Parts: sequence; structure tokens; C-alpha cells
Amino acid sequence: MDYKALVRDAVYSVVEGESSPWAERGFFVVDIACKGGAAGVDEIEVAVDGDGTDSEGRLLGVGIDDCAVLNREISTKLAEVLPGTVTDGVVEEADFSLTVMSAGLGQPLKLGRQYQKLMRRALAGDALPRVDVLFKDGRKLVGSVLCGIGYDNDAAEDVPSAIEVMYEVKELLPGKKRKEVVERREQVALADTKAVTEHFEFK
Repeated sequence: MDYKALVRDAVYSVVEGESSPWAERGFFVVDIACKGGAAGVDEIEVAVDGDGTDSEGRLLGVGIDDCAVLNREISTKLAEVLPGTVTDGVVEEADFSLTVMSAGLGQPLKLGRQYQKLMRRALAGDALPRVDVLFKDGRKLVGSVLCGIGYDNDAAEDVPSAIEVMYEVKELLPGKKRKEVVERREQVALADTKAVTEHFEFK
């Protein structure tokens, strides 16, 4: 098994593994990034999210303390499974740097579970979940995600292939002298986008 696969399995076993207390609280892995650091030290970044609820049904997030505890637990697991280095005949533990963070504000939405969480939170406030869509061709779109989240037939993971977005645009309608605001719906293929993020309006 290669290095990235070992890291992936270790992270998922801690966060989403069978009988994991984190999984019971609704935590899930959003992204894992491995890259070489200074002096050959591997830098590992793990982004997590959560869709668990409290006793009153309110969504719970991922706090700083949660990330700190997860960092320790994942580090321990990685030290157990990653191959060490041999120096002068002495086997040393794998040298790596780990950062565990919350998939927070401004971070791209990647999993269907994140879209479902966004919908639940918005609908609890009697609103539609709004997103910013940045396309690879430079086009930008701000709209509301509807319940049309599409998946490829052979998708093995919780990675959507498309979302349905409702948005408003000004158009010149037949028989009108001025542009009017009209509502449009578009099936957005996520392969055509650079990023989809939750939309925030700062007042």
C-alpha cells in the first residue's frame, strides 16, 4: 500500500471508522492533502466537517478543541502505520507534520453530505441554501441550491457530479422596454466549476 493510501486509511479509521466516537457525533472527512515539506518531512492536512445535532435538533459544528483532539489521535495512528526511517541501523518513527482543520467559511463544498448539511441549516431558517459558483471559464453565479444533487452511476464516494441552482438575472423580455428580473434554473456540472462555496452576505 502506498504512502497516501496509508494516510487515508489511518485518518478515516479515526474519524469515520466503526465504533468511532467522532462518527457517532456526525464528523466526517472532507479532504486529505499530502505534500513534501522541508527536509523531506511530509506535511499532511486534514479537513473535517460535522452534521451531528444536539438534543434539540440543532446542527453542531467542528470546534477548535475538536481539531486539537483529532490531531493527537490521528498523529498516534499515523505513527503506528507509516513506515519509519532507518538511520545507522536504528529504525525511527515516520517524520511528518499534521494539521487538522474544520472545513469552514469560504472552503469549497466537495461532498454531498456538505450540501445536505447546508440545506438542513438553511431550511431550518425558512430559507434556501445559497452558494457562489465559480466556473472554469471565469463565469460566476450566485444562486440557491435546490434538491437536485446528481451523482454519476459509478460514483463510489459521496462526490456529486452536478447540482441544480436557481438564480435571478435581468433580461429584456418580449414586448418590454426595460430589463426585468427573471428566475432561472440551471443544472451545473461540477466538473465545469473551479469551486462552489456557501454564499454569505455581510451587512
